[in-house]
Amino acid sequence: MRRTSLWVRTCVLCALTTLMIAAGTLRAAAQTQTTYTITLAIASQFQDDQGRNVVTMQATGDLPGVLTLVLATAPDGTVTSGEFAFNSSYTAALNPDAVPDYSLPDPDEPIGEKLVQLGVLSGSVSGGFATLAGSQVQALTSVQLVIESGTVQYAAVTSGTGSADGTAVNDPVNSTGSMTLTF
Repeated sequence: MRRTSLWVRTCVLCALTTLMIAAGTLRAAAQTQTTYTITLAIASQFQDDQGRNVVTMQATGDLPGVLTLVLATAPDGTVTSGEFAFNSSYTAALNPDAVPDYSLPDPDEPIGEKLVQLGVLSGSVSGGFATLAGSQVQALTSVQLVIESGTVQYAAVTSGTGSADGTAVNDPVNSTGSMTLTF
């Protein structure tokens, strides 16, 4: 009788533990993702040694930083594959209320700056379209981003999606664009 009671208690404890683990997994899976809206500008580009177009753009908005796209395209501009990295970092004033001191060689020295490195999100490019003029990308339309990993503050990010668009990508001064990232 005592063994049966002990066995029942053990089974109940195992079942309870399993339910608690399952509930924690469901709660973690149910965490909401956030969509970030980013404005792109100041594009530059070149072709890598594999003939892929490499486009970089400065990013502002919800996540400031630099976007780098490496795109393999078909002759009609269809993006067939690629990869991306988004380095989210910016500089912040150390003393935002300080005033410049024009008697110093560097008048902004009293203000000072620090680098804030949020992290890098990276992954693959799964589709989209690039308007091409020779070997130059002129525009980007619905470039699909698949987030696969992150670093620093984004180290826990293992999945997500995004999309990027750009116009006048071959003109650093007039280039503009937008990007959304959801993770």
